[in-house]
Amino acid sequence: MDDGQCYYNETIAFFYNRSHKYLATEWNPVSKLVMGLGITVCIFIMLANLLVMVAIYINRRFHFPIYYLMANLAAADFFAGLAYFYLMFNTGPNTRRLTVSTWLLRQGLIDTSLTASVANLLAIAIERHITVFRMQLHTRMSNRRVVVVIVIIWTMSIIMGAIPSVGWNCICAIDTCSNMAPLYSNSYLGFWAIFNLVTFVVMVVLYAHIFMYVRQRTMRMSRHSSGQRRNRDTMMSLLKTVVIVLGAFIVCWTPGLVLLLLDVVCSNCNVLTYEKFFLLLAEFNSAMNPIIYSYRDKEMSVTFKQILCCQRQENVNGTAEGSDRSASSINHTVLTGGHHNEHSVV
Repeated sequence: MDDGQCYYNETIAFFYNRSHKYLATEWNPVSKLVMGLGITVCIFIMLANLLVMVAIYINRRFHFPIYYLMANLAAADFFAGLAYFYLMFNTGPNTRRLTVSTWLLRQGLIDTSLTASVANLLAIAIERHITVFRMQLHTRMSNRRVVVVIVIIWTMSIIMGAIPSVGWNCICAIDTCSNMAPLYSNSYLGFWAIFNLVTFVVMVVLYAHIFMYVRQRTMRMSRHSSGQRRNRDTMMSLLKTVVIVLGAFIVCWTPGLVLLLLDVVCSNCNVLTYEKFFLLLAEFNSAMNPIIYSYRDKEMSVTFKQILCCQRQENVNGTAEGSDRSASSINHTVLTGGHHNEHSVV
């Protein structure tokens, strides 16, 4: 039973030993492999998301609320890459060198970055839901409101990441320590996992609602227009996008969140065996977001190529001509009943 004593001056090994979590004393082949793979993923995450942010900044055709949210998503994922990079150099045998404060900082950075990524995904889903149902090319949300949304996202993410450091931990309640995160209390991990799972459910509902609406509208339009094949292709394109978004989130996040819940509710479950693998899998989501939300847009793809080839900015802005042939613009055509628009993302 807890005696009310606090253990801020104890070593990290003390907490790991109490939680029966292995703490390496030297680098072994598996640790080196995990670190090497982790660093590689971090570099890709940072470069890919930096490319997205630069593309949105230099191309004036992306200066709309949806793209500002996508840029913020890229910023969150870029920060995730930095946080995970910091983790890679403070894991394995190096974990022993950490103090209680630096260990909480290490985990807090990961929690903040991943929460920001998920919150941005939710904000984009809500924005797309509002836009599609109002049959608009872009939401009428002002830049000021976009800034407010972004500030709320980061404020919430920082708070979520800082909560364990300011008190919601097990340092003064040693019997409540988690196995996966030996300085975190089971109650916080349960809360964090449920919070993200609820966010996942909300995203599923939003995208499912969007898909059903677009499908119904496509079927109604097909009876009154000659572009039936185009409408079917549009519906399948949207379906593919929704499946990719939801599939990526499910594959990358659900296993780790379920593992956290098992760590809280199942004392006999051997969750530590899969911990590092699921952590790396969750981090892959930050690498996939630029691909899912940006690279499928043909104009964004052309802008990427212009940046990578160091071509002039005016050429980047000039690539907008003919962009109505992109899949994203076709999606908007079916939503607006055939009105011509140059560029959209659904």
